[in-house]
Amino acid sequence: MSAEYASPPADRAAFYAWSRAHGVRVRVACEDWQSITYETVGTDSDGKPVVQRLRCELPPQVARRRLRLSYVVGLSHVVDGAVCNHVRTVTPPVLTSGEVAARHDVGLVAAALVEGERRALCGATVENLSVYVVERAANWRPF
Repeated sequence: MSAEYASPPADRAAFYAWSRAHGVRVRVACEDWQSITYETVGTDSDGKPVVQRLRCELPPQVARRRLRLSYVVGLSHVVDGAVCNHVRTVTPPVLTSGEVAARHDVGLVAAALVEGERRALCGATVENLSVYVVERAANWRPF
């Protein structure tokens, strides 16, 4: 299924008006520490799928807080004798949990994200992914 991407909506009100008019749900398509991207998939008058996306920047103080609470999670698994690595930035689902619980939670969330995005390509599943690093995003230094 190939979808056409409509021109970006002018603002949040236009985005929600479009989704209500087409009777489609709004979902979070992508989220990071500085923004949230919302997405709807509807159909145009010809019946072709149309995707609308709206990226909302978070206020600076909220973005800084989310950065302080976010983690970089590295996962790996073996595919045909080779190691396949995946890295995701994840904000813990429960912002008030302790450090140990938050690290565990972000590992599970990252594994679920990788499975959803990459299972068809490399066979990544929650069961075969191993977490090899969980580090606060604010402290992360890739090299």
